[in-house]
Amino acid sequence: MLSTIRTLAAARRLPSALSTRLLTTGGGAPRDLDTSSSHTVSLAELQKFTSVSNEWWDTQGAFKYLHTMNRTRTQYIRSRLRDLHPELARLTGRTIIDVGCGGGLASEALARLGAHVTGVDAAQENIAVARIHAQQDPGLAGNLVYRQCTAEQVVAEKQQFDAVVSLEVIEHVRDPVHFVHSLVELAKPGAPIFISTMNRTVLSLLVDIVVPEYILNMVPRGTHQHSKFIAPEELTEILQALGTRVLDVQGLVMDPIMNKCHLVDRDMGLVRNAGVQANYIMMARKN
Repeated sequence: MLSTIRTLAAARRLPSALSTRLLTTGGGAPRDLDTSSSHTVSLAELQKFTSVSNEWWDTQGAFKYLHTMNRTRTQYIRSRLRDLHPELARLTGRTIIDVGCGGGLASEALARLGAHVTGVDAAQENIAVARIHAQQDPGLAGNLVYRQCTAEQVVAEKQQFDAVVSLEVIEHVRDPVHFVHSLVELAKPGAPIFISTMNRTVLSLLVDIVVPEYILNMVPRGTHQHSKFIAPEELTEILQALGTRVLDVQGLVMDPIMNKCHLVDRDMGLVRNAGVQANYIMMARKN
């Protein structure tokens, strides 16, 4: 199946978002990370986030926009889960895996809604920060577990979850197709998969790279590579080929003046995909 998708990607001359190229780095691998080809972690990308791991919970630091976006993303996930399970007032008892959890922004938010959350990240420093921060809230005990590992390692353990979440991660992995395959494998039959990322457009180049990294200096330069962004149509094609149905796609629009993030319809007015020209969030459901 994966080889079929890659052949299709090559035929359409899609960018690295659908390729299998490996990113190399001059430094050594992060501690305790399996360096075999069985995972989709890009070591170069991993080291970028390791270098700023102490800023995860600084609402005015390198992850300021993620803090703002996190409230909207969490509300979206909760709303869509309740659409699938109207009987749920909270997410009590539901198992969720947050793949590429970083410092735990989404993991904590989902755990506070009652879900049993497993946050996984390949960076030891990120997991250390996430664990320390979670200890500040005794109410999270029993609902939140962090592991330093890859999605592929959890797949190998034959674990599956009621929902799979991966937010602003896919644009940093070395093999997006294989990564999405792992997300699908982690979902129980019928379970939803939530992915948020960035479209590959001129607008996303401006709002996700030029402005935050080079004008406002709010995000370390080089954090994102525009060529690794992935269009909603491409991600949809991958998900459908891997046995899921894409049920919803919405744009995530930042308002830097009010420090808010808004959900917008994919198609605004008469312009197709106008709402997803930069950031977007997608929900698919495993068959």
